[in-house]
Amino acid sequence: MASKQPKWKRVGFQSDAEYRAACSAKRKTEKASLLASKSERTTHSILRILWQKSDFHTPKVTTTKEQIMAEARCSLDSVKRAMAFLRAEGSIKQIKGFAGGRGVPTTYLLRVADVEKTPIDDQIAAMEAKRDREASWRFLKAKFGPLKALEIMGDPEGEEID
Repeated sequence: MASKQPKWKRVGFQSDAEYRAACSAKRKTEKASLLASKSERTTHSILRILWQKSDFHTPKVTTTKEQIMAEARCSLDSVKRAMAFLRAEGSIKQIKGFAGGRGVPTTYLLRVADVEKTPIDDQIAAMEAKRDREASWRFLKAKFGPLKALEIMGDPEGEEID
């Protein structure tokens, strides 16, 4: 039986707008990554496959080289060379399971080569700041009341905080 909750709530977002903004930022980051990469042919198609397999709201993918090999229809050596090139370029970064081994899944963080900040990073920072502010407001309002909380936090700049 399917869940009655909307998709944005099931994956941990606080609103549909927040979910849509995260998805949009991921698509922008994907496009920027594919354009910034100096990869050619097989390596470029492998980078595109990694982006397609990534989570819909965050640039992370967990996969094995064998799975990539099957999807890209190339040899294991080609996949290894492509992954080494993408790591050296900065398009991917291994964040979990990089000890290696045949069939061992590795989690990669997909990035834009030679860029420090991406649209998804900005979106994540904005969401975290908003959540922190809302949590602080709720705590201060419960502890001191709304007037003292407003005095401590300052003007919410037109934001509606309950």
